[in-house]
Amino acid sequence: MEVYYLSIVKKIFIYFILFLLGFFGYKGLSLSCNKYFNKQHENADKKIKENLKKDSNKVLSALIYSAVGAFNHKDAIKAFKVEIKKMGIINNWYLEFSNDPSLFNNKSLKNYDVVIWNNSTGNTLDEKQMDSFENYIENGGGYVGIHGAGDSSKNWKWYYEVLLKARFSHQPNREYQFQNGTLEKKCNSNFSNCEKLPNRWDREEEWYVFNESPKKKGSSVIYNLIVKDLVMTNIKDGVIRESSMGDDHPIVWTNCVGKGKAFYSAMGHKGKYFLEPLHLEVIKSGIIWAANKSAKCN
Repeated sequence: MEVYYLSIVKKIFIYFILFLLGFFGYKGLSLSCNKYFNKQHENADKKIKENLKKDSNKVLSALIYSAVGAFNHKDAIKAFKVEIKKMGIINNWYLEFSNDPSLFNNKSLKNYDVVIWNNSTGNTLDEKQMDSFENYIENGGGYVGIHGAGDSSKNWKWYYEVLLKARFSHQPNREYQFQNGTLEKKCNSNFSNCEKLPNRWDREEEWYVFNESPKKKGSSVIYNLIVKDLVMTNIKDGVIRESSMGDDHPIVWTNCVGKGKAFYSAMGHKGKYFLEPLHLEVIKSGIIWAANKSAKCN
């Protein structure tokens, strides 16, 4: 009988030891795995940051400015940041993301080949900062404006009359706010990648309407919107606004501003629009064109 109990106790002791080994062994393995994968994630994150870091081997340097002072295209701003990070890594660009208006000074702006206004709306700069940006562009800097960067929410005459050469009027609203439209290519060989862009392009967008075509003030059109089958009317507070642009309706265009360059695309209201490869290709072409000081303007 005594031998039997000793046998039972021995088995319980062995099972207990095995349980402890199994528990702590698994926990140790789990901790080791977590440590390994966390390290791999940190290394990958570090690699991305290093890829975006400025050095003499970078093809171009860009400031992505997304400050909002009026309508907030929140999803579009976020989506563009994600996609341009990928674009920067692939094309060996230095990218700096900031909403800090204090960077708009004569010294800091010299660090960038191009400043990208990522759906930046409203009055986010003071007069001194606006003067610095004007000086930067006029002396050879590059500008890329995305969608909301061209709305009418800024109290800045130079921005509309010299940089964009266009003033926003309205966008169609109600059930016509987002429509499928056809774009027709108009660019010339001076624009990056022009020959590889499609002659016609169908896509959905919130199509902007301007008081008049920037082409009348000397802008070079990249893509013109075919408006014959679109409703370009805005109805608000009993006021009806129609387009006065007619068939001359640029959506993407460029300007020469002193020694500098300006590229503007009125496309990009929704975040999902920045998942379109062709849309990104047009923006990429605009960035390269605006940043390249040695290439001809219009």
